[in-house]
Amino acid sequence: MKLQNIKYQIICLSLLFMVTGCDENYLQPEPRDRYTEAEIWKTLENTYLYINGFYKPIYEYGPFGSKYAGVALNDGFSDIVKYNQHVMGANGGDVNKTILSSVISPTSVVLSDYAYEYNRIRRINEFLFGLENYVSYNENDKILMEAQARFFRGFLHFMLVRSHGGVIIRDYIDGPNEAFKARSSEAECYDFIAKEFDFAAKNLPREWDKTSLGRLTKGGVYGYKSRVMLYAGMWQDAVNAAEEVIKEEGTLYQLESDYDKIFKTKDSKEGVLSYRFGGTLGHTFHRLYSPKGDQEEGLTGIAVPTLEMVNSYKMKDGSDFDWNNPEHAANPYQNREPRFYASILYNGAPWKGRTVETFVGGKDGFEQYGAQQSSGGTTTGYYIRKMIDENAPLDGISTQTWYEVRYAEVLLNHAEALNELGRTQDALVSLNKVRARAKLPNVTVTDQVALRNIIREERKVELAFEGHRLWDLRRWKTAVETLNGKRMHGTRITRNENSWTYETVECDNQNRIFKEGYYKLPVPQSEIDNNPLCKQTPLW
Repeated sequence: MKLQNIKYQIICLSLLFMVTGCDENYLQPEPRDRYTEAEIWKTLENTYLYINGFYKPIYEYGPFGSKYAGVALNDGFSDIVKYNQHVMGANGGDVNKTILSSVISPTSVVLSDYAYEYNRIRRINEFLFGLENYVSYNENDKILMEAQARFFRGFLHFMLVRSHGGVIIRDYIDGPNEAFKARSSEAECYDFIAKEFDFAAKNLPREWDKTSLGRLTKGGVYGYKSRVMLYAGMWQDAVNAAEEVIKEEGTLYQLESDYDKIFKTKDSKEGVLSYRFGGTLGHTFHRLYSPKGDQEEGLTGIAVPTLEMVNSYKMKDGSDFDWNNPEHAANPYQNREPRFYASILYNGAPWKGRTVETFVGGKDGFEQYGAQQSSGGTTTGYYIRKMIDENAPLDGISTQTWYEVRYAEVLLNHAEALNELGRTQDALVSLNKVRARAKLPNVTVTDQVALRNIIREERKVELAFEGHRLWDLRRWKTAVETLNGKRMHGTRITRNENSWTYETVECDNQNRIFKEGYYKLPVPQSEIDNNPLCKQTPLW
């Protein structure tokens, strides 16, 4: 039954500006404090203002947002990032409590924002109903609007599926009975998501004119789909989606020649799906993750790279770094591949006109995890460099662009899917494009299992701190062996008169926990209580 009167939420203009980069006059046809239902459909411009609010999730789930447990860097739930204890209280806050103890349950669900996602899906369904029934725009404009809305409906369903497995598909409005629905299978969910993306890609342009810069494009949808299809295990669909982007190489998309420049470039051609901040809308990643020595007061260095991450960066000749190699151990930060220097702040690194000091007693400090921490030192001996806007004021915001999907990821998605299909020679082409930018030698391995491990390690390094690692471990079903019962490490550095002493130390004070049940998280108990058709996730 179609509802004859849909009550739209009143949307603050600040929310409506969630996609940036458009012409100022285009975004503000009739500035007001709030928009009512009638005003949403009053003009084409006003309707687009409402659509702008759909774009917020593009950055919310990444490092510049904070959708999970108030945590921007969800890599902190994995093996590559450690949240410092001083940031979040005696127990290290939600991240450390989650990875160091069994706190996940149907009444305490992390790594999911269940109610938020369904609320946004509801708003999109209301919008699509209104678009069909309340306006007389030309068909081309309506299709463009529908395509954007349906992409985000698929996007939000994917956020739910990657956390919980099969979920309730909500794709229409059907009165009060809409609340009572059963969960669809995971395969059914991915089929639905793929159809949403396919509709969006079919009807969105390759690129928009400058007044609409920042809106979804055909390539952006296909790039994101190439990722989602990896989660679904739909390898050929992942290949097909990636190749829709790859065919635009050199025209719309290409790798930056210098890895360090990607996040320093406002409109990099490496960006396939991006979110352009601007004006008063920005983020504070640069302030929260900068070294202790950058500012005397306030939160700094709240999460830092683990030694497990640092050790993953190759030597510049492509060989593995090894602490048991005397030459490597004597100068552990020399002769590493370029992504190391673009991503990691280490003891002796040049930074903002000074030298980083992560040794014991240094300006940027070292503090053993579990000790009484108040000064903001690193618990691993390292800080994150990648994505930190060095020019943004520490008491202000950064407006650097967030690249949700980079062309490098599309190439790695392509390589992974091809390898899973047994097309190892084809997989090497895309893999080696990424490695070539890092000045690493080509991979020639054609054994599927060996190549799978190489591709996974390449993702760990290339996409470090961008929010992929935990989800990759979960979809590969390797999180238990990587995380459960393990402790991560750091480097305690002591300055001697003419040398340094490097000591590997634990940055956890107890073993980490990742149970089999964490691969598919429970849905909130409130959903089970209020919806008799919804069954709890197995193992919960």
